[in-house]
Amino acid sequence: MINQDLFLFYNVENFYPPNQESLGFHNWDDHKYNLKIRKITNVFRFVEEDFGQLPSIIGLAEIAARSVLEDLIKSDSPICDYEIIYEPSDDSRNLSVALIFDKRKLTLEKYQTLKFQLDEEKEFDTRDILHTEFLYQGKKLNILVVHLPSKRNQDAKKEQRDYIFEKLKEILQKLFDKNESIILMGDFNENPDNEILKELLHNENGEKILDNPFEALLEDDRFSTYHGKKGVCFDQIICTEKSLIEQLDLNKIAAEIYNSPRLRNKDNKNNKYPHRTYSGSRYMGGYSDHFPVILKLENDTARES
Repeated sequence: MINQDLFLFYNVENFYPPNQESLGFHNWDDHKYNLKIRKITNVFRFVEEDFGQLPSIIGLAEIAARSVLEDLIKSDSPICDYEIIYEPSDDSRNLSVALIFDKRKLTLEKYQTLKFQLDEEKEFDTRDILHTEFLYQGKKLNILVVHLPSKRNQDAKKEQRDYIFEKLKEILQKLFDKNESIILMGDFNENPDNEILKELLHNENGEKILDNPFEALLEDDRFSTYHGKKGVCFDQIICTEKSLIEQLDLNKIAAEIYNSPRLRNKDNKNNKYPHRTYSGSRYMGGYSDHFPVILKLENDTARES
């Protein structure tokens, strides 16, 4: 029985190795890259300080190479014992999702990447979905990591995003049919109250199977990132709450947007915004333009955080 465990998702903003500057940041170099490695690694240290433990699962978006993940788990990192799951996508910016996990707590059974195309003629230049299967506390657990097409350029990729939602619903239905536990984490480029995202929570019979605790956070004006001045909660972790609580003997599952002051801008005028690496072509020297999001699995004896 666990007292508390953390699952975390983090869009780390265009995380390229220094030899890929033409696809990523302006004037990207070894110094700026190594500083970003230290900053993202420190985010995990901050989480450990604030919650009393490291996340068992870390889902990541906007990873441009396996070498970035290897540098994040190098010997002086708090997650140096974690394992990497990563496959490059056919994304136009060479960015993919990834997952890092604590091999002392989870056993990887298998994983696959899910690619998408509208028809035989039209392929997507977008991120794959990563579908992993673990043994966790002796129980089977499906963890899917997504980064759906963005809303850039007047939402030019909405058709692609809606299509992937449709295919994702089919994937989830197969897991629903087998009554398997699911955690779906990622940057959905839609808010939790969007109708297409709300439909994802239900099976083909209209029964609600998944729960999205980030809907309540959005209602409370809690945001994981900002588009201009507008706060949005595109980063979410959705789960089969009932089955997880029963299988793992939990008291509750809670969600949090980790917008620690350490990850925000320092000036009073903009201190609600994440301290990002770049703003356009201007180097800001921060962490990311998104805040991490966390799912907390707790029972009655869990440490209060």
